[in-house]
Amino acid sequence: MITNVPKTALPHARHSVKDLGRHAGRRVMLCVLAVALFAASGVGFAWHDLQSRINSVDVDDILGGDRPGGDVPDSYEGRAVNLLVLGTDSRSGANNVDNSEGTEEGAGARSDTAMIMHISADRKRIEVVSVPRDTLVDIPECTTLDGETTESSTDTQFNFAFSNGSNGGNETKDVASGAACTQRTVEQMTGIRIDDFVVVDFNGLSTMVDSLGGVKVYVDEPIDDPEYTGLVLDEGCHTMNGATALQYSRVRHGVGNGSDISRIPRQQNLVGAMMRTAQSKNLLTNADQLYTFSASALETLTTSERIGKLQTLMGLASSVQSVGMENISFITMPHQEAEWDPDRVEPTAEADAVWKALRADKPVAEASVTSQADGSVPSQEPTDGEQTESAEPTPEEPTAEESQDGSATPSEDASAAAAKAAAIQQCR
Repeated sequence: MITNVPKTALPHARHSVKDLGRHAGRRVMLCVLAVALFAASGVGFAWHDLQSRINSVDVDDILGGDRPGGDVPDSYEGRAVNLLVLGTDSRSGANNVDNSEGTEEGAGARSDTAMIMHISADRKRIEVVSVPRDTLVDIPECTTLDGETTESSTDTQFNFAFSNGSNGGNETKDVASGAACTQRTVEQMTGIRIDDFVVVDFNGLSTMVDSLGGVKVYVDEPIDDPEYTGLVLDEGCHTMNGATALQYSRVRHGVGNGSDISRIPRQQNLVGAMMRTAQSKNLLTNADQLYTFSASALETLTTSERIGKLQTLMGLASSVQSVGMENISFITMPHQEAEWDPDRVEPTAEADAVWKALRADKPVAEASVTSQADGSVPSQEPTDGEQTESAEPTPEEPTAEESQDGSATPSEDASAAAAKAAAIQQCR
């Protein structure tokens, strides 16, 4: 249901969706906002019912007046829009998917996923920058909807901004306060004025996948995690229901290096599968399916007041319907290992270039970002024409017969990559 809190009561290298197989898909919670934007435009027949499913909260007073960009008009029309999309890892109630409610791990809620979605003023492109939760940032002093003030902190893990603002609570006002504190943190870090926020919980992801009838996902490496998420999958194409999709989006053990950043590509892969499935079902032309899907999606959201109004959602949805999938671009914020903590990361100078491009409503590609797909900064190898005098000549490619150690030759690697790309394509 809608929860409106009246003001008087209160004291980041560029990728394209079409390259999902090669570049590993898109961040999970984007799908929730995509549903709200693209599906809501066709559901006027159930307006009041759908509106009642959204939790929207007015947080203008607690955001303060020291924000970038000055005052902005109420309407999104004719200007670029910046939305903050958050996914929370609350384990309370229906979100207790791993039976951790009541434990130290399950206490409170943190922002497990954070993305800045930039919609260009001309409505010809959408760019999404994922901010790793382990990023070290300065978190400002925040005011909660209960009227309390949190302390500021420096070199603090990014997702603590949400838990600080929410004060460990899971009620709508707590989630909204956590989102507002995260919004202030993002604005301070990037200099970008965030227009609105959207928060989705664990249960929302599972419900949405089930409302689609499941999704086909290509798992590009075996997963063996019987202890934590209970997920065990071979490499290959899998049809996932909501519960399995949720496990896949969360798994860290038994695959990769166990970090949050290593699971970003899997989460991105899942959201790509969800978007393709939604498109293949032609939801906008099937009123029954559209209503079911929209109802399940909208009910999982907590939003700032403006974007929580169905009329606003529909207007924004209408304005971006002509944006092709090839013009939706994604990056992970360029980052490097933190100097004093190898388990944390910090933004690089290239991240500043990304923020500058978004502030100017310019394509991120024009920021000359050279970070890798996961946002990490590659080592500086000599480019063509820059080879040092001490460098050895480039060896000729060995033939299969010349590979004495049994390792694959470049040609064999290319063949394997082509076969995998074909398998991924067949899984769509």
